[in-house]
Amino acid sequence: MEHETNSGQPPKPQTWPAALLRLWQLRAVGSVGESGAVRASVAVGLASLALWVGIDWWQIQPDPHWSAAAIPLFAWYGLALLGLSALLQRLVHIQGSVAIMLTVVMGLSPVLILFVASVTMWVGSRWLAASWALIAVYTLVYLLRGLRSVSGKSQRVAALLGVVYVGAFVWASDALDVIPDVWVSADAADAPQSGAATDGDTDTDAGDDKNATAGADAEALLFRQAAQIDAALAPIRRAPGDAPEAFFLGFAGVGEERVFAGEIGLAQRVIGARYRVAERHLELINDQHDLEQHPLATVSGLRYALTGLAARMRLDRDILFLSISSHGSSDGAVAVSNDQLPLDDLTPADLVEALQDAGIQWRVIIVSACYAGAFIPALEDPRTVVLTAAAADRTSFGCSNDRDLTYFGEAFYRDTLPKADSLEAAFAAAKLAIDARERREGFTPSNPQAYFGKAVLPKLGVIARGAGSEPD
Repeated sequence: MEHETNSGQPPKPQTWPAALLRLWQLRAVGSVGESGAVRASVAVGLASLALWVGIDWWQIQPDPHWSAAAIPLFAWYGLALLGLSALLQRLVHIQGSVAIMLTVVMGLSPVLILFVASVTMWVGSRWLAASWALIAVYTLVYLLRGLRSVSGKSQRVAALLGVVYVGAFVWASDALDVIPDVWVSADAADAPQSGAATDGDTDTDAGDDKNATAGADAEALLFRQAAQIDAALAPIRRAPGDAPEAFFLGFAGVGEERVFAGEIGLAQRVIGARYRVAERHLELINDQHDLEQHPLATVSGLRYALTGLAARMRLDRDILFLSISSHGSSDGAVAVSNDQLPLDDLTPADLVEALQDAGIQWRVIIVSACYAGAFIPALEDPRTVVLTAAAADRTSFGCSNDRDLTYFGEAFYRDTLPKADSLEAAFAAAKLAIDARERREGFTPSNPQAYFGKAVLPKLGVIARGAGSEPD
């Protein structure tokens, strides 16, 4: 509603540049007219596009390479802006061109780009939820101010629906991977984007150590694995009392690349420190350079080790942490190899059967491999947590002999789990960091997945705090 001035004339509408400047500051805005709306929309749209490209360029330093392949994805964002404008126009019923509403909606774009980029790059797990809440509140206040300026009255319902629309759009864009990364790293510019090779660089130094098993009797080596696992299990004992305790089993599946053994070693140390594992740990490691230091990672060895650990656990309360690191295949199996030994890959069905036969009820299973999300449907249970480095249809990255850890291992085991408030917070922060890194480097995001069984989470808290016995 317009108010008359002392001369009896209605006040002159604010210009759109002035109105948008006030809206960005979340300040009240007087009436605005249709004049200049189209020019303002075009100007803000071009500024938003330049901001996106500039942030993308800055994130990919020091050696960004232009990639035109992602440009068509900007159409997704244009359609979203038009859709939100049409929705609000229908709800608010303002008179005049839809360009007025489009300008209000378009004005939100540069601020959201800056907000989301800041959260992606700098916000840790502790403040992640608060940051997204701040974005939602800002969007709500912006729309309340903007819709009131073009309609002359409060538009609470329309503003709330606008916030829901924006939130759903951000979620859908991430889930569908509709992110136009127009700058990529030099490595990603030449990297393949499909197939198992993207599980990291698959070139190995297997040729340097073909003699690792050439002089060994493979049959005898495999035959003595049970005795070697028994020897590793011998010192493992749970403490007396009723308090739940954590046990750890590591599985490094591919012996031709040392990164997997290194990742399992870090996993044991980090999980051991956080969940008070002490000496209750066992590692099955494939390493073509050393066939004797650890029991080998094989499907049969995993079964035997799980049975041995189960015999030392109180199965009604103790938790097993099972950390697997390896290559993965598109059929959902985890690769198991150690030079020329005849080994079978590990499938989700193999793992489920092994856990069931051992009777281990409470478990946290972490699978760092390509396509690892295929393990989640088979393992879902209220007493189980499953974390995977990639979705069932995605590859993961960082698996090569020139690396100490995979991308997932760095983000989860090294950077977030030691300091996060909970396992859920650690995974959420790691997922965000991995996604940002892969996008900076021009890779198709691996999209790590998680399933958190509700029954097991309180037990994890008890163990991490070192509290007394939990109630039965």
